[in-house]
Amino acid sequence: MNELRLRIYEQIINDSPSVKTSLFNKICGVTIFISIFFAVIITENSIDYKFGDQIDFLDWIIGGLFCVEYCCRLWVAPLEKKYGKGWKGVLRYMVSPMAIIDVIAIVPSFIGVRAELKILRIIRLLRILKIGRSEKFKQSIYHFNYAFRSKSQELQISIFYTVILLLISSTFMYLAESSIQPRLLGSIPRCLWWSITTVSAVGYGDSIPVTAVGKTIASITSLMGIAAIAIPTGILASGFSESIGVQDKNKKDLYENEFPKSTE
Repeated sequence: MNELRLRIYEQIINDSPSVKTSLFNKICGVTIFISIFFAVIITENSIDYKFGDQIDFLDWIIGGLFCVEYCCRLWVAPLEKKYGKGWKGVLRYMVSPMAIIDVIAIVPSFIGVRAELKILRIIRLLRILKIGRSEKFKQSIYHFNYAFRSKSQELQISIFYTVILLLISSTFMYLAESSIQPRLLGSIPRCLWWSITTVSAVGYGDSIPVTAVGKTIASITSLMGIAAIAIPTGILASGFSESIGVQDKNKKDLYENEFPKSTE
């Protein structure tokens, strides 16, 4: 029994960046994405009407698999030092954030989730938080944080450029179009909305210039908006590259310390 417990523990815990993902964690990951997929499409009334019962039955099965996973994690929790041994370790795990997320992911599968309780169906989407226990996911978050922290000054300059661009373009658009379209572009705040949608390349079309000067300003704003998007993208890409480089260097240094080259 202890050998089985240890093998399950290794299947659950060995999901780290340097170790191949275990079969247990692969199955859990696939199950999470399947459940999220059905939680999304069931909000479509036509699909709910035709396949609601089948999807609910499938969700029962998924909920059962999550129950098995939760029980396995409870069983092996005392093997982790941070939780401690015996029942105290189990209780400490039960009140941990990830264990609470597991319970939230399980509960909607076993209570009424028909039309009048659609909010419970949406709660199923919280299952995506279960991915947070993956070491690979934690590593990706680390790279995000590193990129933002290491490139914070460059990002601030990019944000300053974008703000200036929005302010200048909305001001010029106000001067060019306010008398022609007072309802849509009759103030700088209204023009600011137009400028944001133009720079972000969304272009809702609810407010557009009609004069030649206004169209010229819009063209220049659109071209300048490319830089507003490209600059922070390049900065973050550089930050990601540096973060991965630092990680690789640390792994190399650690390997060389553990296995030093023999000297003759």
